[in-house]
Amino acid sequence: MIPISNTRSIFVALMLPCIALAGDWRDPNAKFSTKNLPVNRLAITWLVTKDVQATCEAQSKQRGLGGFGYGVDACSFWTATSCTIVTSTEPTMHFLGHELRHCFFHDFH
Repeated sequence: MIPISNTRSIFVALMLPCIALAGDWRDPNAKFSTKNLPVNRLAITWLVTKDVQATCEAQSKQRGLGGFGYGVDACSFWTATSCTIVTSTEPTMHFLGHELRHCFFHDFH
């Protein structure tokens, strides 16, 4: 039997690298490399909606992805040649830029 304090220590030790890696995509000023850009030419569609959650869920299910199951402020769906971004009627540059980065780098975080 592992004591509770050791379980917590192990959990924290395993999660720290994940938290450190995830930090970059949350920082709107973090630089990233374009060296291994998977895609450099896309047709982009921007859907603006009053209900981002419902639209993102519907778009996800329409594409056979099953929905999100958690709250989103924006979302994007991409293929090799096109990308659809969904935002609110008043998005931030961070949300739009984050989703645009998904268009080019796909599942980067």
